Amino acid sequence: MLGGGIRRAAGWLLLVVPLIPLRFIFDDPPGTTWLLSPLEWGLGLFVFLSIAWLASRLAPDLVDRAGDAFTGWIRRPSDAAFRVFGLGAIAVVLLVTSTFAFSRSPLLIDSIIQLFQSKIFASGHAWVPAPDQEGFFTTQHMVSDAGRWYSQYPPGHAGALAIGIWIGAPWLIPIALSLATAGLITATTRRLFGEAVARVALILTLVAPFFWFMGASYMNHVSALFFIALFFWCFVRWSATDASASPSEPSTPASYWWLAAAGIALGGAFLSRPLTAVAIGAGLAIPAIRIAGRRWWLAGVVGTLGFASLACFYFLYNAATTGDPLTAGYLRQWGAAHELGFHLSPWGDLHTPLTGLRNELVDIGLLHSFLFEWPIPALWPLAIVLAAGWSTSRWDGRLLGAFFSIPAAYFFYWHRDAFLGPRYFYEGLPFLIPLLAFSFVELKRRISDHEIRWLGGLNAGTLFVALVGSCFIYSLGYGMPQRFRVYATSLASVKLDLVGAAREAGITEGLVFIKVSWGNRLISRARNAGASASVAERAYRSSDHCELEMVVSAMEANGWEPDRFEQELVSIIRPENETEVVRLNDDPTLRLVPGRRLAEACVAELVYDRDGMDEMPNPPSYTNFSPHLADNAPSLDGPLVFARDLRGLNARLRAEYPGRPAYLYSGGAFVPFP
Repeated sequence: MLGGGIRRAAGWLLLVVPLIPLRFIFDDPPGTTWLLSPLEWGLGLFVFLSIAWLASRLAPDLVDRAGDAFTGWIRRPSDAAFRVFGLGAIAVVLLVTSTFAFSRSPLLIDSIIQLFQSKIFASGHAWVPAPDQEGFFTTQHMVSDAGRWYSQYPPGHAGALAIGIWIGAPWLIPIALSLATAGLITATTRRLFGEAVARVALILTLVAPFFWFMGASYMNHVSALFFIALFFWCFVRWSATDASASPSEPSTPASYWWLAAAGIALGGAFLSRPLTAVAIGAGLAIPAIRIAGRRWWLAGVVGTLGFASLACFYFLYNAATTGDPLTAGYLRQWGAAHELGFHLSPWGDLHTPLTGLRNELVDIGLLHSFLFEWPIPALWPLAIVLAAGWSTSRWDGRLLGAFFSIPAAYFFYWHRDAFLGPRYFYEGLPFLIPLLAFSFVELKRRISDHEIRWLGGLNAGTLFVALVGSCFIYSLGYGMPQRFRVYATSLASVKLDLVGAAREAGITEGLVFIKVSWGNRLISRARNAGASASVAERAYRSSDHCELEMVVSAMEANGWEPDRFEQELVSIIRPENETEVVRLNDDPTLRLVPGRRLAEACVAELVYDRDGMDEMPNPPSYTNFSPHLADNAPSLDGPLVFARDLRGLNARLRAEYPGRPAYLYSGGAFVPFP
């Protein structure tokens, strides 16, 4: 539970972060394409405050009637009818997003790998034998070790998707989990703040694009969020504490079966995202001790046993895959550099306390934008309530502490990105949405009778209704549709249904080589030749790719020992300023030393990439292989086998599939091999 002073500080933090020029201070950190600058926020605030002021000045009665009508609409239906309507609307939004924005496809390598692992689980195994010709199937987060092939990720989300594999619709699983999550968030809010605030929470969930874009995806955040929402609902049921009670009143915990259920649910979250689950559990440990009172020891035993009953399956999965219960797939794939702390990352970047602070501030800034797609910071209503000291319930502090436990933990984690938004904060929605719902209601109540003298006696409540209404109108009319269009029209290569395309071309059986870029071939050949994932990734990100081509070709020709090969790769890693990105083959990751003449072999690779590009309406002629790994059967013996095109090495794989017709997929066409 966070005290009053800490809550005020949290409020000021949420107020100030959008006003910090983070991209300028931190020199345009990665994953900040959608991070708005203070100038952009200021412009949005000026425009929409002006609109709200004009509406409140010219037609205050109309604004008040609109606000009263909306409030009446919320209060009118029965509890059951309102829940059915709200959850039904969320289900429709999730289905539409999955179908028309995402094409029911996994859009990120993380999701693709976990979908492939779900196929392994659905076949009744924890791993499958690694392919002999690994380079044709190497994908960034698949571990190939000691003859075993499996995902680096914890097993929880892939296990859930395996149910979808069995029923033939894995895309339904995230939707079902997200719909259940919305119901749990609403039910929890009702117990904490009453029915009126719960209805606001359900509406906020419906109009939060961050919730349903993430919720319709294949990301493991979806299953983690469900279990965290379930955990917190059970935790609140166990606490049996009236939210309106003063902090000095004693708690009266209910049956410890609810605490056991909460522990089990948190264990389920651990199976999908261990760091998040541990962080949230730690964030609510002290409140649990205070609720239990003299029986704190019993609460600790019950909660721990419940948690361990499910969390133990992660260690069993590790034992089955890596051979060591305490060695996760992450560590087997990337080594100790993947661990928490301040050190060199597996990809060669140095993680420091400053970069940790940068990452969390950037994600808070992005959350202001992505949550509702507002033109002003979305968390400011909550920030104002906290900073003003209007948050007094013990549950406000518990919710806030649980939410901020996530950035506190990820401060020590080296990796971040903003795919579909600040996704590491997504699991904080069971705590954030109830707080926001309470803040909207409380802020309106506090200021309704207040007049703003410097605005000519304008009623603050009327201005608030006009501002919030105009922001949601903007979001519904522009912000949400614009974000939907971005997702619907991007990542075409990831959404490609190659199995369907092959069938349309009359191909029902065969070996299909997918043409990829030179860089993709390089890193795959390096892994195929024995380089570790970390060294291959660092060399690819920080070397002249022509030099990398020479080293990999030498390894293939001379058969060096793996240690020597890795030494050669490390020797060509250069400082970032010595290479630059070039677009000779339309690959945004291609790096070369400026002005250096390319070797003949490198020119040949670029010519191969550009083959047909000048005649094609949408170059390049190559595509991504990774999305199509999951089109394969885990044992790589299905009617159609999709593999990466490695040019001169292709004969090796063809020899493993004698009698099968072989094709090259390039430029949208299947070209038969002779």
